[in-house]
Amino acid sequence: MSSFRFRKKTDYGLIMVSLLAQRGRDQVMSVREMQEMGLPRSFLVKIAKSLVDAGIVGAKEGRGGGYYLKGKPERVTLKKLVEVLEGKVATTACVAHGMKCPMADKCPHRLVMKRLSDELEGVLDRYTISDLSKGK
Repeated sequence: MSSFRFRKKTDYGLIMVSLLAQRGRDQVMSVREMQEMGLPRSFLVKIAKSLVDAGIVGAKEGRGGGYYLKGKPERVTLKKLVEVLEGKVATTACVAHGMKCPMADKCPHRLVMKRLSDELEGVLDRYTISDLSKGK
């Protein structure tokens, strides 16, 4: 049975930034420490690269290296994180990519899916890394 949920990459990414926020801004957390919290190394590297490229997380190489949260956790929304890790927030491909579906003119649910996507986007925009790390 399938369900509507984030991919593992996003789930782990949200955990990663939450851990970094709990550690404190600009405070490095090693990959080993994140692995001890249950995050698989194979995902961490991919996730971290996306978050570093987006300017949300920084990386410190060498001894004492790891990752750290670059900005203020209350300024980075879950919408931003999800978009970095998943892509545009949308319930269907036509809403996400503006695809012209062969059923577009007759589609009974396109408008509802668009509204649902907009509402989901709005909810994610109301929560931040700070909320996530505090469990609010």
